[in-house]
Amino acid sequence: MDVPAYTAPADLEGALRALSETPGARPLAGGHRLVLDLKRRVRRIPLLVDLGRVPELRGVRRGFGGALEIGAMTTITELVAHPAVPESYAHGLLADAAATLPDPQTRNRGTVGGSVVAGTDIAAALIALDAVVRVRGRGGRRRTLSVERLLDPTAPGLAAGEVIAAVGVPPGTAHGAHVRRPVPATLASVCGAAVAVTFHMDGAVASCRVAVCGGPRPARRVPTLERALTAGVLTAPPLGDLFQGDQDASGEYRAHLAWVLARRAMARARERTGPTA
Repeated sequence: MDVPAYTAPADLEGALRALSETPGARPLAGGHRLVLDLKRRVRRIPLLVDLGRVPELRGVRRGFGGALEIGAMTTITELVAHPAVPESYAHGLLADAAATLPDPQTRNRGTVGGSVVAGTDIAAALIALDAVVRVRGRGGRRRTLSVERLLDPTAPGLAAGEVIAAVGVPPGTAHGAHVRRPVPATLASVCGAAVAVTFHMDGAVASCRVAVCGGPRPARRVPTLERALTAGVLTAPPLGDLFQGDQDASGEYRAHLAWVLARRAMARARERTGPTA
């Protein structure tokens, strides 16, 4: 295995400079997925730029109306333990998604930004919450795009020399939940479903966002499931080629799980609203 060069800048501009000046350089956050790719020789990386010493990429701040601004290098443990998170509507969904990580060591090292890029359960929860990423580039360049669009394989993602600086969760009143089926051997998700929902006073669904994860494709939003859950139908809607198959499960099985798990997540979210829903 080729060993990449390594640098750990102390500020964001230094990290962006290192990334832009070395073609193929990659940022290093928690590192779990990146290390696996290096071991499997999925990619050759000439330079790893460790973001762990950049203080402005850490921390959680509460904004107007309960919005959350989460530094990309904030660990999953730090996220769910921060006092601002339990006070927001996003807490249940984020806590559910954090609990999918298999052990404390992983939660202590894994970062919010890295989890978004990996496109797994945390990313599904953030898509359901309509979260955005704050992207920074060299020379003060800034842009904001939704997590949903960042992970859309048909849309341009991060450009070379860009990093996710923060994740923004907008204010809202939607209660959420995440339910998944793990792979027994690895504890990765065969399929996961994240739901953020509001209810009318009579208990009917007023609005709903659903995102799924599992398999080779990254987390993504599923309007078909949103419409079915809002309408209260009892039979699974056709999901087409929503999932791909791999060594853990077929695409058809994952599609079946997506409907089952989305309904369970909806039921859990309803319980969190209290007796009025």
